[in-house]
Amino acid sequence: MGNDIFFLAEYAEGAPSRSAIELATGAAGLAKASGGAAVALAYGPGAGDAAGLGAYGADRAIVLGDEERPAISYAAPAVAAVREARPLAVLAPATPNGRDLAAALVGSLDLPAFGPVRSVEVVEGRVRSEQSTLQGSVITTSEPADGVDEPAVLLVLPSTFTPEEGDGAAEVASPAEAEAGAFAKVSVVERHPAEARVANLEEASVIVAGGRGVGGEAGFELLQQLADALGGTVGASRAAADAGWVPYQLQIGQTGKVVKPVLYIGCGISGAIQHRVGMQTAEHVVAINKDPDAPIGEFADLFVVGDLFAIVPKLIEQIRARKGS
Repeated sequence: MGNDIFFLAEYAEGAPSRSAIELATGAAGLAKASGGAAVALAYGPGAGDAAGLGAYGADRAIVLGDEERPAISYAAPAVAAVREARPLAVLAPATPNGRDLAAALVGSLDLPAFGPVRSVEVVEGRVRSEQSTLQGSVITTSEPADGVDEPAVLLVLPSTFTPEEGDGAAEVASPAEAEAGAFAKVSVVERHPAEARVANLEEASVIVAGGRGVGGEAGFELLQQLADALGGTVGASRAAADAGWVPYQLQIGQTGKVVKPVLYIGCGISGAIQHRVGMQTAEHVVAINKDPDAPIGEFADLFVVGDLFAIVPKLIEQIRARKGS
């Protein structure tokens, strides 16, 4: 088994996805520790320009294909590339497409799998990862069992790695020849676009999140105004999503999305462990809550005790005034 770190890099509309550039940087760091190279398995429209991943740390890129088709249909060349190179590990994003391809690699090559993980490192030539269990209350550390000499497949949560852009270009190559197989027969039957008002939380630098204390859809309209003033987007706790006040795509937490914004403002959110798992890596956390004993106050950088409906309008007013709008 080699020392290279492979990663799945999805392209769409001619550009790499956020997960692709995150994993490029992550793979580069791990490859430095393992003494190998960071190698992308690029696929999707625009993947032919995968040399650009070199700016984020990739040494090489194997282009599986650049057509607009289901990700799982690229499984055969991905399997062939991993079988031929036998890298130390394959990083896959914890996205629907990433999960599909990761499952195909694990099932086709009988590889050990871990995840979804929140941290990955190489220690003494072995891949070690961390993941949360029991609704985020326990963090476990895992690595391949002694005697296992196969690449480890790791499903990586969004924002586990922070992209670092620099100079350089990845060397581009084609995959080893592989029989198309059953995976290539997969086709898209229907498409259902997400609601236009749902933003990409994983990429947001500012998030204004609401919980049960927001009280309803009207309350989230107020949070949207604050998010707009800050150039951010709105998120929510599971309680708010379960109540139907916002789409589930905005849910943050153990059963929702994991985010890593520069600024996270939690309004009317208690901060239970299930929610904390999804946002605890935010650089700055501000909480607004009536309850001075709310758990979120234990880890917030700034905890404002009070009525969000009195505080948020004044905050919006001050932000707009300072921006001159």
